[in-house]
Amino acid sequence: MGFFDWLRRKDAEPEAKAAAAPATAPAPPASAQPEEEWEKIPAFLPVDASEHRAVVIAATAIAAGDRPESQLVVRRVNAVNPEHRLVSCIASALAAGAMETSQFVVKNVYKRK
Repeated sequence: MGFFDWLRRKDAEPEAKAAAAPATAPAPPASAQPEEEWEKIPAFLPVDASEHRAVVIAATAIAAGDRPESQLVVRRVNAVNPEHRLVSCIASALAAGAMETSQFVVKNVYKRK
């Protein structure tokens, strides 16, 4: 059923929908947050302070080469969480197998406590 078919049907049958409406109250919406037994896995992990120097020097060199008159301030350095990355790749691969023409974005990953 296409989008325009939905529009045509919506305008053509307003009284049929009113008669078919259930008499019971709708179910409460499911909460967007997982239950307390789930723990959110961060996508990035903080890096040890001893490893900051190499990252800051590389970022500063790249920025100075591109814009010599600019100023760069590095506030925090994070590394990719391998557990989050693995779960995201597996979930995306499974979803892509089911729907090949779709695009997927993994926003949150949770694990059981």
